[in-house]
Amino acid sequence: MILQQYGMVRQINLDSWQITHLTDLLKKGVGIHRRTDRPVEIYRKSFEEKNSCYEEIVCTIIDDYILEQRVISGGPMPPQFVHQIIYNIKEYPEVLLKKNKERFLKTVATLEALE
Repeated sequence: MILQQYGMVRQINLDSWQITHLTDLLKKGVGIHRRTDRPVEIYRKSFEEKNSCYEEIVCTIIDDYILEQRVISGGPMPPQFVHQIIYNIKEYPEVLLKKNKERFLKTVATLEALE
């Protein structure tokens, strides 16, 4: 029982460190956005390809917000935004950690590579 509790405490500490680390990296991305006045792409994933059309999720930093968009485009079809969600910098890391651990780690790696 004590070991289970200890393991849970370690996981909570790791999660809170990861959230803090990603928050700091997102603030770095905000600085880059402000300096360049261009959105900073932090994640992109294609889902479906059919008849030279594809669907993807694109996440970008714009000011103090993360914009997550699901886009359908390609072929003769003009880009269509199917779904858009806006998160503030402080809430996004926790939402992302709960939503998708793989995407969380990929986002951290992308932001760590920014200069």
